[in-house]
Order: sequence, then structure tokens, then C-alpha cells
Amino acid sequence: MHGGLEPLVHFVVPFVALVLLGVDVRKAFLLSLLALTPDLDALFLVHRSFTHSLIALLAVSTPIFFVIYKFKPKVLKYGFMGFFSVASHIALDLPAGYTPLLWPLYNNSVWVQAELSAHIGSALNLVLDLHILTEPIVFEVARSLDAPLFTGSGLVASFVILVPLLARVLDRGVRRAQR
Repeated sequence: MHGGLEPLVHFVVPFVALVLLGVDVRKAFLLSLLALTPDLDALFLVHRSFTHSLIALLAVSTPIFFVIYKFKPKVLKYGFMGFFSVASHIALDLPAGYTPLLWPLYNNSVWVQAELSAHIGSALNLVLDLHILTEPIVFEVARSLDAPLFTGSGLVASFVILVPLLARVLDRGVRRAQR
């Protein structure tokens, strides 16, 4: 099994995206928690299972969208935002290791490896290394799993992304309170 991003990064990315799109911070917080759901498979000692498939996500989400549309059409936009949050997790895992992106329609996991390097010497030389790897999907139960909740680089990146956003949100709150 190849490593992936930690839960903190999986949460922060959709949270910041939703807030920048104008979603209320509290709603964005709750919707971004949904981005953590694909990794619940780790609690059953299986990681990167069907929970990391866009097809499975669509199969679960589509009936939910219809029910929401029938009974609460005004909140359908939050259903789509929740879908986006979960899908962002799957997308963020693609460059981190084999992901069963299109299971059960495609029985191979996909790993997108991309790197752009610069060689600096007498001349600047850019080297793009892009590979899309596949391997047959095998969902197997492990004896144990190590799951980092955060790493140093993930913590720093999340902090750098969140601080300006939270400063902006707090500034708006202060300005509203002063009116």
C-alpha cells in the first residue's frame, strides 16, 4: 500500500475552496468533514477500497440527490458541495498511490505520477515526468494499518493555507460587528 495524504489536508482543501466560493464557515466546516469519509475503510483494515471510487460515490449520491430534490430542493446545492468534498479526497489520493477511481467499471487502480523538475546549470532545463500507472484492484484486509493523522509538511501547508482565509473571515466578522 502506498501512502496518501493525511486527514488534515483532506479536510483543509475542500474547506478553503468552499469558503472562497462564499459558503458560510460553519457550513463549509461540516461539509468538509465529509471529505474524511473515504478513509473510514481503514477502520475495517482495508484502505483504498470502494470508498475511493467515483463510480461508487455517484451510485450512493445520485439517489440522495433525488430525495433531496423531491423533499428539500433548496438544499440540493449542499448535496453537491458534499459530493465535491468527498470527490476532492479521491482526487487528492490519485498522485499519492493506487486508487480504485472507476471501480467497478474499471477493475484497475490508477496512480497518477507527475513531476516537473528544473535542472539549473549553464542553461535552464525543465523535465516533465508524467506517468499514469495501473494495477489490478485487490481489496484485502490487512492485519494492521499505520495512519498518520498529520505530518509536519501537511500541518505547515494547512496552516499557511488557513491563516489568511481565517484572517479574512475574522475581519469580515469584526466589520459586521462594528456596523
